[in-house]
Amino acid sequence: MTLFELLPSLSGASRPRFDPAMWPVATRYHLGRLTFDGTAAEDVADCMGTPAMFDGVLVTRVRSVIAGIVRIDGTIDDVADAEIAGRHSVAGREFFAVGDTKIELPSDVRAGDVLALVPKS
Repeated sequence: MTLFELLPSLSGASRPRFDPAMWPVATRYHLGRLTFDGTAAEDVADCMGTPAMFDGVLVTRVRSVIAGIVRIDGTIDDVADAEIAGRHSVAGREFFAVGDTKIELPSDVRAGDVLALVPKS
């Protein structure tokens, strides 16, 4: 359980974890984990392998983060939004290059993290 779930009054002090307009309707955070229609993104990565398309979202693992470049399993051309799926980061956000796209992620993104990427339509 995250601090924001324990103390809902703090939720106004931070940016929303994801923009509901960009993500599938059934996307939620439950106990710090990003879920799609009740299925955790980490479970998708573990069961289906990565990269995997699930509910219109690319679920992938971070292979490395070097000098502002995030290398992931697979490729994606255009990303509308991205989020770390398995943990709640309180680090500030910054832009990283993923393929040919710049995306905003928490500054503490690291190898092994599961990312959920929403492709541009």
